Amino acid sequence: MEFMEALNELAAKIGIGRIVPDGTGSVTLLFDGKTEVSFTPDADESVVYLQSEIADASSLGDGDCRSLMEASLSDTDGAAFAIGRETGKLILWKRFGEFPSCAALETAINEFLGQIARWQERLDGGLAGGAADDSASQNAGTFNFIQV
Repeated sequence: MEFMEALNELAAKIGIGRIVPDGTGSVTLLFDGKTEVSFTPDADESVVYLQSEIADASSLGDGDCRSLMEASLSDTDGAAFAIGRETGKLILWKRFGEFPSCAALETAINEFLGQIARWQERLDGGLAGGAADDSASQNAGTFNFIQV
């Protein structure tokens, strides 16, 4: 199933109508009135990138940056961190292959929103020196932000 087809099917199910990508092919949706997630497919929609700004990068200390780099190896369920060149924001992003169904897209979005929430909580609590068992992948998939 093509990404935009799956996204529009999901949009119809949750009552937001047809979604049209911007000039770059991206779509940005707001969840719970506070969390923006951008969806950017490649040219043939075989790969889709989900990304969200989760913090102001200038507020991160050296220890936080090191913790984020270490977490990128094992605590992100395949997601990674970046710093937006234009915005200076810390970005959590994840690459997905094709979505076989609308339900698969819904699951991916819910899991990504859960990761965003967990990382924002960890950042608010101070990353450096955080407990090893407080990984962002803990309880992955337990969030259900989209309910169809």
